[in-house]
Amino acid sequence: MESEAKRLGVEVHSIRVANLQVRPCIGCMKCRTSLACIFSEDDAQRTLALLQEADALVVGAPCYWGNMPGQLKVLFDRMVYGMMGESPRGIPLPLHKGKKAVLVSTCTTQWPFNVWFRQSRGTVRALREILKWSGFRITYVIEKPGTKRHPDLTDKDMKSCRKAIRKLLC
Repeated sequence: MESEAKRLGVEVHSIRVANLQVRPCIGCMKCRTSLACIFSEDDAQRTLALLQEADALVVGAPCYWGNMPGQLKVLFDRMVYGMMGESPRGIPLPLHKGKKAVLVSTCTTQWPFNVWFRQSRGTVRALREILKWSGFRITYVIEKPGTKRHPDLTDKDMKSCRKAIRKLLC
């Protein structure tokens, strides 16, 4: 998807979450009032800065036990203050209203079992929840089951990727 977007003249930043250095959130909630994390700057703050500047977001996440990988969840936990605000009454306020997002999830579980057993769907559900409260509008979802037996992208997969890019750009 990235090369297709670049071909269309869109600036793309890729972040591989597994390579980031991010300390886990300790739940102190000080970021809610100070709008900054108590930890010294690490890759969570740098990623948040890129996200705040972005017009759109593509999140690709494999399914681990029916959910997103722990590293990605830790990253979102640490960026919460820059994703979602809070009214004085405690009502969530989306900070990225109007931005679009595409979700991509893969899993080794074969279709239709990935749906029945909520494998890739679990990852998509969790990402939808985070991004919804942050104000993102999900424009497209791609799920690729059965990657253990069929790891390569098919022509159908590539067609879905191109369609997702068009939805982001429209």
